[in-house]
Amino acid sequence: MRNTVGLFISANAVREFQQRVPHVYAPNEIFCLWFDDVYMPEDHNFIAAFTSSELIEIKLFNAVLEKLSIEAGDPAPDLELLFKLPSWQEVNQQAEVLLKALPFNLC
Repeated sequence: MRNTVGLFISANAVREFQQRVPHVYAPNEIFCLWFDDVYMPEDHNFIAAFTSSELIEIKLFNAVLEKLSIEAGDPAPDLELLFKLPSWQEVNQQAEVLLKALPFNLC
C-alpha cells in the first residue's frame, strides 16, 4: 500500500513510475493499482490488517482519489494534464497524511 500511495505524493513520483514501466499508460495504471489491487474495503483480511484510525485515513484517501478519478475520466488524460486538475493537489496532500498514518513495515 505504501508504494502505491507514494505514487500520489508528487508529479515526479508518477513521472518516475512511467519511466520505470514505459509499456503501461501511467495515468490509468496508477488508478488501477489503487482501485483494483490495493484498496479492498470489503475484504476481511484487508480490514484486519489496519487499526481503525488507519482505516479512516485510507477511506479519506480513497474518497479524494475517487474524486480525481471522476475528474480525470477514462481514459485519464496524459500526465501533465492530470497534474493540472484541481483534485491532484488534494490527492497529494491526502497521500502525505496517509503515509504518515501507515506503519513503516507495510509495503
